[in-house]
Amino acid sequence: MEQLNYDICYHALKTRDQRFDGRFYTAVLTTGIFCRPVCPAVTPKRANVEFYPSAEAAIAHGFRPCLRCRPEAAPGSPASAGVHATVARAVRLIEQGALQEGSIADLADRLGVGDRHLRRIFKTHTGVTPQEHAKARRLLRARQLIVDSNLTMTEIADIAGFSSLRRFNDAMKQAYGQAPTAFRRGISAKTSPKPVAADDPFAPRNDDLILRLRARQPFDATYLLAFFRARAVPGLETVRDRIYARGFRIGDAVGMMICHFSPDQSGVNVILRGPAREAVLEIGARVRRLFDLDADVPTITKQFSDDALLAPLIDKRPGLRVPGCWDQFELALRAVLGQQVSVAAARTLAGRLVQKYGNELPAELSDGTGVTHLFPQPEKLLGLDLIGIGLTQRRAQTVSDVIGMFAALGCGQKSDDELIAALAAVKGIGPWTLNYFALRGLGDPDAFPAADLGILKASKMGGGPDKAKELETLSESWRPWRAYAAQYLWSALEGE
Repeated sequence: MEQLNYDICYHALKTRDQRFDGRFYTAVLTTGIFCRPVCPAVTPKRANVEFYPSAEAAIAHGFRPCLRCRPEAAPGSPASAGVHATVARAVRLIEQGALQEGSIADLADRLGVGDRHLRRIFKTHTGVTPQEHAKARRLLRARQLIVDSNLTMTEIADIAGFSSLRRFNDAMKQAYGQAPTAFRRGISAKTSPKPVAADDPFAPRNDDLILRLRARQPFDATYLLAFFRARAVPGLETVRDRIYARGFRIGDAVGMMICHFSPDQSGVNVILRGPAREAVLEIGARVRRLFDLDADVPTITKQFSDDALLAPLIDKRPGLRVPGCWDQFELALRAVLGQQVSVAAARTLAGRLVQKYGNELPAELSDGTGVTHLFPQPEKLLGLDLIGIGLTQRRAQTVSDVIGMFAALGCGQKSDDELIAALAAVKGIGPWTLNYFALRGLGDPDAFPAADLGILKASKMGGGPDKAKELETLSESWRPWRAYAAQYLWSALEGE
């Protein structure tokens, strides 16, 4: 917590500066309540406040979340995302239930570090222990599901990890001072996307789950959707005006998700249908990464503000994000299929793979949306001759080797470094593919495919170097946010 500058925090609090939303929380000693810096409540005296880097830290120190500004709805805190790679991944795994299913030692093993080291760096960067983070996050997530979804209280208690509805009610009363049902009064309209025609296949159905995800501002949803539209695999994904839809698999269950981007670019309403919707916490975390909803863009781009190559691009698109992926195996295959071919050609090849080998999505989940298939799992593709989808023999062998690698690794249990090392050992995988996978598949904020032809072209257009080695050297001044620099350079090609 020493990392916070209290003078800056108090100034941001007085001005209600939205750029600091989610970057710290204000705990008021006289009331025992903590708030976001954008809270409309009367600003407390400086002597009566303390500042914490995360909502979890404030809860761990005995403060109660504000009912007015809703700390659980704030964008993800930089204190636990992106400051330290190991901490960032630990937070992601805890969000997915790692400490509900296992111990700190198990989590540390998955991260490739010792459990004492994990506790130390987690406390340093978030202000709490992993267990305290998980406990507080459960309470915050539960209230978010109450207010921002249409789940029943029983469903929320189960999904949030409470052993019974009674314990859920008791925990929420203790944390918030009110029964969970009190938060539902008068808010039902907030969880519904903008009304659409009743026969619209992208409209919510009566039994759909609806989850509201807010984005840290500024958020350029228009460019993000254009990126996904250009790469949408036929049968797997559909992209329309302010809509992204796809089928997905969580464990053995399949589902359909339809993401409605808010007209004011404040966030995303996610419609979930099918049995896989019960994994709403994991789905919500994946969607946040897919659309990079928690990126603190003003802080990131401040490093580029005096850069002659990047500054004009930032002025044009101040809320640009780095698109993520839904599934790492899927992205790895799509990256290999996209080697040395156009975006359109890569999309065609991936579409053939999905149509030929992907399982069909039940029609009752997706009828009329254009989404018909799921991406095939590695086990289903093992040993198949993939030349038939239009690949050269060498490229087909690389794809087969990647399939075998993911089938053997069980990627969900491996560290980022182990995944990159395994990919690097595959013949036909070069620096471009590794960096592209790290950028989108791992969410590495410093990944930078300097040899990408589009990036080199954009650099030359802006008066920068057009050689990979020279651009790599220039990019050293952009660390640790080179992934965002890459995205800004790609954005320069819009309309080309």
